[in-house]
Amino acid sequence: MPVYNGAKYLHEAIKSILDQSFMDFEFLIINDGSTDDSEKIILSFKDPRIVFIKNESNMGLINSLNKGLKIAKGNYIARMDADDVALPQRLELQVKEFESDPKAIAVGSDYFLLTEKRTSLKKNKNNSDYQKAVLFFSPCFCHPTVMMKNIFAEKNLLYKKDYVHAEDYKLWTDLAFFGEFRNVAVPLLKYRSHATQISNQNHATQLAISEKIRKEYCDQLKFKLTDEQFAILNLIGNNVFVTSIKTLNEIEVFLLNLKEQNKKNKAFNENSFNLFLHKFWFDSCGYSNLGLAAYSLYSRSMLSKVTKVTLDKKSKLLTKCLIRKFRKA
Repeated sequence: MPVYNGAKYLHEAIKSILDQSFMDFEFLIINDGSTDDSEKIILSFKDPRIVFIKNESNMGLINSLNKGLKIAKGNYIARMDADDVALPQRLELQVKEFESDPKAIAVGSDYFLLTEKRTSLKKNKNNSDYQKAVLFFSPCFCHPTVMMKNIFAEKNLLYKKDYVHAEDYKLWTDLAFFGEFRNVAVPLLKYRSHATQISNQNHATQLAISEKIRKEYCDQLKFKLTDEQFAILNLIGNNVFVTSIKTLNEIEVFLLNLKEQNKKNKAFNENSFNLFLHKFWFDSCGYSNLGLAAYSLYSRSMLSKVTKVTLDKKSKLLTKCLIRKFRKA
Protein backbone atom coordinates (compact mmCIF):
# COMPACT_ATOMS: atom_id res chain seq x y z
CA MET A 1 0.00 0.00 0.00
CA PRO A 2 1.67 3.24 -1.15
CA VAL A 3 0.75 6.32 0.89
CA TYR A 4 1.20 9.96 -0.04
CA ASN A 5 -0.53 12.48 2.23
CA GLY A 6 -3.33 10.00 2.82
CA ALA A 7 -4.04 10.78 6.48
CA LYS A 8 -7.76 11.40 6.00
CA TYR A 9 -8.71 7.76 5.36
CA LEU A 10 -5.48 5.97 6.26
CA HIS A 11 -6.38 4.57 9.69
CA GLU A 12 -9.52 2.90 8.31
CA ALA A 13 -7.61 1.50 5.31
CA ILE A 14 -4.86 -0.04 7.46
CA LYS A 15 -7.30 -1.47 9.99
CA SER A 16 -9.34 -3.10 7.22
CA ILE A 17 -6.27 -5.13 6.19
CA LEU A 18 -5.20 -6.03 9.72
CA ASP A 19 -8.76 -7.27 10.44
CA GLN A 20 -8.80 -9.76 7.53
CA SER A 21 -10.10 -13.29 8.12
CA PHE A 22 -6.95 -14.55 6.33
CA MET A 23 -4.12 -13.57 8.66
CA ASP A 24 -0.89 -15.01 7.22
CA PHE A 25 0.53 -12.04 5.32
CA GLU A 26 3.08 -9.23 5.41
CA PHE A 27 1.64 -5.75 5.00
CA LEU A 28 4.03 -3.49 3.10
CA ILE A 29 3.15 0.16 3.70
CA ILE A 30 5.28 2.60 1.71
CA ASN A 31 5.17 6.18 2.96
CA ASP A 32 6.12 8.13 -0.15
CA GLY A 33 7.45 11.34 1.37
CA SER A 34 4.17 12.39 2.99
CA THR A 35 4.09 15.80 4.66
CA ASP A 36 0.89 15.24 6.65
CA ASP A 37 0.24 12.85 9.58
CA SER A 38 0.47 9.70 7.46
CA GLU A 39 3.67 8.40 9.09
CA LYS A 40 2.33 9.04 12.57
CA ILE A 41 -0.84 7.08 11.75
CA ILE A 42 1.12 4.15 10.26
CA LEU A 43 3.46 3.95 13.26
CA SER A 44 0.53 4.00 15.68
CA PHE A 45 -0.20 0.39 14.66
CA LYS A 46 2.01 -2.16 16.44
CA ASP A 47 1.06 -5.22 14.39
CA PRO A 48 4.20 -7.29 13.55
CA ARG A 49 2.83 -8.05 10.07
CA ILE A 50 3.37 -4.42 9.05
CA VAL A 51 6.58 -3.75 7.08
CA PHE A 52 7.07 0.02 7.14
CA ILE A 53 9.04 1.49 4.25
CA LYS A 54 9.89 5.19 4.20
CA ASN A 55 10.80 7.15 1.09
CA GLU A 56 12.71 10.22 2.30
CA SER A 57 11.25 12.22 -0.59
CA ASN A 58 8.26 11.76 -2.86
CA MET A 59 9.25 9.19 -5.50
CA GLY A 60 5.84 8.91 -7.13
CA LEU A 61 3.33 6.08 -7.32
CA ILE A 62 5.06 3.89 -9.92
CA ASN A 63 8.43 3.94 -8.13
CA SER A 64 6.73 3.13 -4.83
CA LEU A 65 4.72 0.28 -6.37
CA ASN A 66 7.84 -1.21 -7.94
CA LYS A 67 9.74 -0.93 -4.66
CA GLY A 68 6.93 -2.93 -3.04
CA LEU A 69 7.01 -5.58 -5.78
CA LYS A 70 10.74 -6.07 -5.29
CA ILE A 71 10.50 -6.37 -1.50
CA ALA A 72 7.38 -8.57 -1.27
CA LYS A 73 8.09 -12.16 -0.23
CA GLY A 74 4.63 -13.72 -0.52
CA ASN A 75 3.34 -16.09 -3.20
CA TYR A 76 0.66 -13.52 -3.98
CA ILE A 77 0.63 -9.73 -3.93
CA ALA A 78 -2.57 -7.84 -3.12
CA ARG A 79 -2.87 -4.16 -4.06
CA MET A 80 -4.39 -1.70 -1.63
CA ASP A 81 -4.85 2.08 -1.67
CA ALA A 82 -4.64 4.34 1.35
CA ASP A 83 -8.17 5.69 0.92
CA ASP A 84 -10.05 2.40 0.39
CA VAL A 85 -11.53 -0.22 2.70
CA ALA A 86 -10.94 -3.96 2.24
CA LEU A 87 -13.88 -6.05 3.37
CA PRO A 88 -13.03 -8.78 5.94
CA GLN A 89 -12.88 -11.80 3.58
CA ARG A 90 -11.01 -10.10 0.77
CA LEU A 91 -7.67 -11.92 1.10
CA GLU A 92 -9.24 -15.24 2.07
CA LEU A 93 -11.55 -15.43 -0.95
CA GLN A 94 -8.90 -14.29 -3.41
CA VAL A 95 -6.38 -16.85 -2.15
CA LYS A 96 -9.08 -19.53 -2.50
CA GLU A 97 -9.66 -18.40 -6.09
CA PHE A 98 -5.96 -18.88 -6.84
CA GLU A 99 -6.01 -22.30 -5.21
CA SER A 100 -8.99 -23.33 -7.34
CA ASP A 101 -7.20 -22.41 -10.60
CA PRO A 102 -3.43 -23.05 -10.82
CA LYS A 103 -3.35 -21.08 -14.11
CA ALA A 104 -4.67 -17.90 -12.48
CA ILE A 105 -2.31 -14.93 -12.68
CA ALA A 106 -4.57 -12.14 -11.38
CA VAL A 107 -7.77 -12.18 -9.31
CA GLY A 108 -10.03 -9.15 -8.98
CA SER A 109 -13.40 -8.80 -7.31
CA ASP A 110 -16.68 -6.97 -7.41
CA TYR A 111 -16.57 -3.80 -5.32
CA PHE A 112 -18.56 -0.91 -3.92
CA LEU A 113 -17.87 2.45 -5.55
CA LEU A 114 -18.13 5.29 -3.03
CA THR A 115 -18.69 8.82 -4.30
CA GLU A 116 -19.87 11.94 -2.50
CA LYS A 117 -23.41 11.33 -3.72
CA ARG A 118 -23.95 7.57 -3.46
CA THR A 119 -22.62 4.03 -3.12
CA SER A 120 -23.04 1.63 -6.03
CA LEU A 121 -22.11 -2.02 -6.61
CA LYS A 122 -19.75 -2.67 -9.53
CA LYS A 123 -19.62 -6.19 -10.94
CA ASN A 124 -17.19 -8.00 -13.22
CA LYS A 125 -17.42 -11.33 -15.03
CA ASN A 126 -15.41 -14.31 -13.83
CA ASN A 127 -14.45 -15.12 -17.42
CA SER A 128 -10.80 -14.81 -18.38
CA ASP A 129 -11.21 -14.36 -22.13
CA TYR A 130 -13.97 -11.80 -21.63
CA GLN A 131 -11.80 -9.81 -19.22
CA LYS A 132 -8.82 -9.96 -21.56
CA ALA A 133 -10.99 -8.82 -24.49
CA VAL A 134 -12.15 -5.82 -22.43
CA LEU A 135 -8.49 -4.72 -22.49
CA PHE A 136 -9.01 -3.64 -26.10
CA PHE A 137 -10.76 -0.61 -24.63
CA SER A 138 -10.03 -0.20 -20.92
CA PRO A 139 -8.65 -1.82 -17.75
CA CYS A 140 -10.55 -4.99 -16.88
CA PHE A 141 -9.95 -4.67 -13.12
CA CYS A 142 -10.33 -1.95 -10.53
CA HIS A 143 -6.64 -1.72 -9.52
CA PRO A 144 -6.93 -1.91 -5.68
CA THR A 145 -9.23 -4.96 -5.87
CA VAL A 146 -6.52 -7.12 -7.43
CA MET A 147 -4.36 -9.90 -6.06
CA MET A 148 -1.58 -11.16 -8.36
CA LYS A 149 0.66 -14.19 -8.46
CA ASN A 150 4.17 -13.07 -7.52
CA ILE A 151 5.95 -13.78 -10.81
CA PHE A 152 7.46 -10.31 -11.11
CA ALA A 153 11.13 -11.19 -10.57
CA GLU A 154 10.83 -14.42 -12.58
CA LYS A 155 9.26 -12.67 -15.61
CA ASN A 156 11.12 -9.36 -15.19
CA LEU A 157 7.83 -7.51 -14.85
CA LEU A 158 7.21 -4.17 -13.17
CA TYR A 159 4.88 -1.21 -13.45
CA LYS A 160 6.26 0.79 -16.39
CA LYS A 161 7.21 4.43 -15.96
CA ASP A 162 6.42 5.27 -19.58
CA TYR A 163 2.74 4.57 -18.86
CA VAL A 164 2.22 7.00 -15.99
CA HIS A 165 -1.44 7.42 -14.91
CA ALA A 166 -2.33 4.21 -16.81
CA GLU A 167 0.34 1.92 -15.30
CA ASP A 168 -2.26 -0.57 -14.07
CA TYR A 169 -3.84 -0.85 -17.53
CA LYS A 170 -0.41 -1.60 -19.01
CA LEU A 171 0.29 -4.20 -16.32
CA TRP A 172 -2.94 -6.07 -17.13
CA THR A 173 -2.04 -6.21 -20.83
CA ASP A 174 1.38 -7.60 -19.84
CA LEU A 175 0.00 -10.17 -17.37
CA ALA A 176 -2.66 -11.30 -19.88
CA PHE A 177 -0.02 -13.41 -21.65
CA PHE A 178 1.15 -15.22 -18.50
CA GLY A 179 -2.04 -16.81 -17.14
CA GLU A 180 -5.76 -16.61 -16.53
CA PHE A 181 -7.75 -13.71 -15.10
CA ARG A 182 -10.29 -14.48 -12.39
CA ASN A 183 -12.86 -12.50 -10.43
CA VAL A 184 -14.50 -13.12 -7.07
CA ALA A 185 -18.18 -12.43 -7.71
CA VAL A 186 -18.84 -10.73 -4.39
CA PRO A 187 -17.75 -7.21 -3.36
CA LEU A 188 -14.46 -7.31 -1.45
CA LEU A 189 -13.53 -3.62 -1.42
CA LYS A 190 -15.02 -0.19 -0.86
CA TYR A 191 -13.37 2.00 -3.48
CA ARG A 192 -13.45 5.76 -2.96
CA SER A 193 -13.68 8.03 -5.99
CA HIS A 194 -12.99 11.71 -5.34
CA ALA A 195 -11.63 14.77 -7.11
CA THR A 196 -8.19 14.61 -5.45
CA GLN A 197 -7.32 11.20 -6.90
CA ILE A 198 -4.33 11.14 -9.27
CA SER A 199 -6.44 9.55 -12.04
CA ASN A 200 -9.02 12.34 -11.87
CA GLN A 201 -6.36 15.06 -11.87
CA ASN A 202 -4.51 13.69 -14.92
CA HIS A 203 -7.38 12.52 -17.12
CA ALA A 204 -6.06 13.90 -20.44
CA THR A 205 -2.64 12.24 -19.98
CA GLN A 206 -4.35 9.01 -18.96
CA LEU A 207 -6.40 8.97 -22.19
CA ALA A 208 -3.32 9.54 -24.37
CA ILE A 209 -1.34 6.76 -22.66
CA SER A 210 -4.37 4.45 -22.87
CA GLU A 211 -4.45 4.92 -26.65
CA LYS A 212 -0.81 3.80 -26.80
CA ILE A 213 -1.60 0.71 -24.71
CA ARG A 214 -4.54 -0.24 -26.94
CA LYS A 215 -2.38 -0.04 -30.07
CA GLU A 216 0.32 -2.23 -28.52
CA TYR A 217 -2.20 -4.77 -27.26
CA CYS A 218 -3.86 -5.09 -30.68
CA ASP A 219 -0.46 -5.62 -32.27
CA GLN A 220 0.47 -8.29 -29.72
CA LEU A 221 -2.78 -10.14 -30.43
CA LYS A 222 -2.29 -9.76 -34.20
CA PHE A 223 -5.49 -7.76 -34.74
CA LYS A 224 -4.82 -5.57 -37.79
CA LEU A 225 -6.62 -2.21 -37.74
CA THR A 226 -6.54 0.78 -40.05
CA ASP A 227 -6.07 4.30 -38.71
CA GLU A 228 -9.81 4.85 -39.09
CA GLN A 229 -10.54 1.69 -37.09
CA PHE A 230 -8.13 2.78 -34.34
CA ALA A 231 -10.01 6.06 -34.16
CA ILE A 232 -13.24 4.14 -33.51
CA LEU A 233 -11.49 1.89 -30.98
CA ASN A 234 -10.32 4.97 -29.06
CA LEU A 235 -13.74 6.59 -29.31
CA ILE A 236 -15.24 3.57 -27.55
CA GLY A 237 -12.35 3.23 -25.10
CA ASN A 238 -12.43 6.91 -24.18
CA ASN A 239 -16.17 6.67 -23.53
CA VAL A 240 -17.10 9.40 -26.00
CA PHE A 241 -20.80 10.31 -26.11
CA VAL A 242 -22.29 9.27 -29.47
CA THR A 243 -24.22 12.01 -31.28
CA SER A 244 -24.69 10.71 -34.84
CA ILE A 245 -26.06 7.62 -36.55
CA LYS A 246 -22.97 7.66 -38.78
CA THR A 247 -20.73 7.18 -35.73
CA LEU A 248 -22.95 4.44 -34.32
CA ASN A 249 -22.86 2.67 -37.70
CA GLU A 250 -19.07 2.91 -37.70
CA ILE A 251 -18.95 1.38 -34.22
CA GLU A 252 -21.13 -1.52 -35.38
CA VAL A 253 -18.93 -2.17 -38.42
CA PHE A 254 -15.81 -1.97 -36.27
CA LEU A 255 -17.08 -4.48 -33.67
CA LEU A 256 -18.17 -6.88 -36.42
CA ASN A 257 -14.67 -6.58 -37.89
CA LEU A 258 -13.20 -7.57 -34.52
CA LYS A 259 -15.53 -10.56 -34.50
CA GLU A 260 -14.29 -11.71 -37.91
CA GLN A 261 -10.64 -11.22 -36.99
CA ASN A 262 -11.09 -13.23 -33.80
CA LYS A 263 -12.61 -16.08 -35.82
CA LYS A 264 -9.41 -16.20 -37.87
CA ASN A 265 -6.73 -15.76 -35.22
CA LYS A 266 -8.65 -17.46 -32.38
CA ALA A 267 -7.24 -15.10 -29.75
CA PHE A 268 -10.33 -15.52 -27.54
CA ASN A 269 -13.01 -18.12 -26.92
CA GLU A 270 -15.87 -17.24 -29.29
CA ASN A 271 -18.65 -17.24 -26.69
CA SER A 272 -16.63 -15.06 -24.34
CA PHE A 273 -15.75 -12.71 -27.19
CA ASN A 274 -19.43 -12.48 -28.15
CA LEU A 275 -20.25 -11.40 -24.58
CA PHE A 276 -17.60 -8.71 -24.87
CA LEU A 277 -18.85 -7.51 -28.29
CA HIS A 278 -22.43 -7.30 -27.09
CA LYS A 279 -21.48 -5.36 -23.96
CA PHE A 280 -19.73 -2.61 -25.92
CA TRP A 281 -22.41 -2.50 -28.63
CA PHE A 282 -25.13 -2.26 -25.97
CA ASP A 283 -23.20 0.45 -24.10
CA SER A 284 -22.49 2.44 -27.28
CA CYS A 285 -26.17 2.48 -28.25
CA GLY A 286 -27.18 3.49 -24.75
CA TYR A 287 -24.54 6.21 -24.47
CA SER A 288 -25.98 8.40 -27.22
CA ASN A 289 -28.60 11.08 -27.77
CA LEU A 290 -30.09 9.29 -30.78
CA GLY A 291 -33.23 8.06 -29.01
CA LEU A 292 -35.30 5.43 -30.79
CA ALA A 293 -32.92 5.49 -33.76
CA ALA A 294 -30.15 4.06 -31.55
CA TYR A 295 -32.46 1.43 -30.07
CA SER A 296 -33.68 0.46 -33.54
CA LEU A 297 -30.12 0.10 -34.83
CA TYR A 298 -29.20 -1.98 -31.78
CA SER A 299 -32.16 -4.30 -32.34
CA ARG A 300 -31.46 -4.82 -36.05
CA SER A 301 -27.76 -5.49 -35.63
CA MET A 302 -26.28 -8.97 -35.60
CA LEU A 303 -24.36 -7.82 -32.52
CA SER A 304 -27.59 -7.84 -30.49
CA LYS A 305 -28.02 -11.53 -31.32
CA VAL A 306 -24.56 -12.91 -30.54
CA THR A 307 -25.63 -13.74 -27.00
CA LYS A 308 -28.90 -14.12 -25.08
CA VAL A 309 -30.35 -10.82 -23.91
CA THR A 310 -33.21 -10.65 -21.42
CA LEU A 311 -36.31 -8.55 -22.03
CA ASP A 312 -35.45 -6.61 -18.87
CA LYS A 313 -32.03 -5.67 -20.26
CA LYS A 314 -33.59 -4.55 -23.55
CA SER A 315 -36.09 -2.45 -21.63
CA LYS A 316 -33.26 -0.78 -19.71
CA LEU A 317 -31.56 0.09 -22.99
CA LEU A 318 -34.77 1.57 -24.39
CA THR A 319 -35.15 3.70 -21.25
CA LYS A 320 -31.55 4.93 -21.55
CA CYS A 321 -32.04 5.81 -25.21
CA LEU A 322 -35.20 7.79 -24.48
CA ILE A 323 -33.77 9.64 -21.47
CA ARG A 324 -30.48 10.57 -23.17
CA LYS A 325 -32.20 11.80 -26.34
CA PHE A 326 -32.39 15.23 -24.73
CA ARG A 327 -28.74 15.34 -23.62
CA LYS A 328 -26.38 17.61 -25.52
CA ALA A 329 -22.91 16.43 -26.58
